[in-house]
Amino acid sequence: MPGKGQEIQDALDGLDNQIVDMVSNFVKRRRKHYEEAAAKLHANLKKDARRYAEMLSDKKITKDDFEMLIQGRWAQLKIELLSEVAVSKAKFEDIALEVLKITVKTLLVVI
Repeated sequence: MPGKGQEIQDALDGLDNQIVDMVSNFVKRRRKHYEEAAAKLHANLKKDARRYAEMLSDKKITKDDFEMLIQGRWAQLKIELLSEVAVSKAKFEDIALEVLKITVKTLLVVI
């Protein structure tokens, strides 16, 4: 059954482009989402940083308060970005499952 081994290899090699296209489409679709999320987070950060700077300028808060507020906002920004990554990770797990399904289905057809 050496011929079957080559058929199996050819079938698996034939999936390469399909799998690359699947991942590429996901990345393209999500790019706009990430750009929008980054712009929104940056706008919020700028608004808060300006407000904190004005408060410092007006002597409503101390320099230590200002630094603490900026660091707190930075920590919040990291949490928001991590939640975006978690969503992506879940989607990539879905893609990995689809890759597995396509691979198994292809092999069952060949065998």
